[in-house]
Amino acid sequence: MNKKKTQWMAAVAVVMCAGICLAGPRPGPGGRGPGGHGPGPRPAPVRHVAPAPHHHHHHHHGGSGFIGGVVGGIVGGILYDAVTTPVVTYPSPVVVQQPVVVQQPVYQTQNVWVPGCYVDQVQPNGTVVRVWQPGHYEQRTVVVQ
Repeated sequence: MNKKKTQWMAAVAVVMCAGICLAGPRPGPGGRGPGGHGPGPRPAPVRHVAPAPHHHHHHHHGGSGFIGGVVGGIVGGILYDAVTTPVVTYPSPVVVQQPVVVQQPVYQTQNVWVPGCYVDQVQPNGTVVRVWQPGHYEQRTVVVQ
């Protein structure tokens, strides 16, 4: 759970507990008016006189303290789980770019047929004569794929 959500839940818990605790006791049995339905008439305010030193004065709030305790326990448990739950983070993946392998061409010497053609031949006296050269095989270096 993130920090913002935890703070929000804590604020809700405080408001809920404050609302229950500040509501105080309600008039009539169980906080209801005559017949147990709806709010009843408010009783006249009672003046409390300090008790005798040997007497313990007890206030009975009709169970709102119990409800506050239950709600506080539930909310406290949720907050405890939210705060103590470990956050698991995984490292971001490391992208390793593979090297680009450019395959070098493979050369091989082969016998290649060269078709016949006319070739210019220079004579010892400097004249140029066109001569037919017949087709033949030659050894050449070629790229093998």
